[in-house]
Amino acid sequence: MRKIITFGTLKGGTGKSTTVFSTSGILAERGYRVLIVDVDPQANITSNLGIDETMEGYIGIKELFEDERIHPERAIIKGPIRELPTLDIIGASMALTSTDMRIVSFPGREYLLKKYFRKYSSVFNQYDYIIFDTNPSMSIINQNSFVVSDAIVIVSDIGINSLKGLELFVALWEDIVDRLDIENNIKGLLINKYNPKSSISREFVEYCQEEEDIRKLLFNSYIPADERISECELSRKPINIIFKNCEICDRYNAFVDELISRV
Repeated sequence: MRKIITFGTLKGGTGKSTTVFSTSGILAERGYRVLIVDVDPQANITSNLGIDETMEGYIGIKELFEDERIHPERAIIKGPIRELPTLDIIGASMALTSTDMRIVSFPGREYLLKKYFRKYSSVFNQYDYIIFDTNPSMSIINQNSFVVSDAIVIVSDIGINSLKGLELFVALWEDIVDRLDIENNIKGLLINKYNPKSSISREFVEYCQEEEDIRKLLFNSYIPADERISECELSRKPINIIFKNCEICDRYNAFVDELISRV
């Protein structure tokens, strides 16, 4: 059964996009059909996959939001990574910010994407996993991604600002869930850039484990800080392709195991 997962945060620099990149790559390597949907105006995932949003005739998520008559097959870029033929993407563009401002006044504005997915279910149901990458905000476009999802995974790095961002994300989404009268679909919290030798990292995890509302969301797998992640971005290949036999790849695989079982 198809599962839709959105990775979210309210703090920049948590490594959310690289987490989406690695998670999607591992799922595809395992034989799942995966569609990444980039709704971040920075378009980091789109760039990571070597896609030029400025090329003539480019159609991305912006165009699908603004015109539901556009068939998703026109936006889906198939197999941008040669080693992962079951990984596709619908890309983003910097112009998404204007789209967010435009749809803010639309009736049922939080359900535009859900309606679109329902309309073209025959296309989207071909995938095992649809993975959304968002920017660090609670924008209307992000809310659409959260509403359409089976699960929201919050990505946090270490520090007091990360903790504030995490708590604010949960509080804001709870308010929206209550207003829309829908189920709270936050299913997990992934701690990224963890350093076991750092007292700050250990204290951050200890705090999360002591807070009941946070503890129940925590994944057991923490992703360590590792400069090889930057190399993945430069090479435009996820961690499991260029650094298969290393600790961080093992950690991501453990996280994906948990994600599959939880979602």
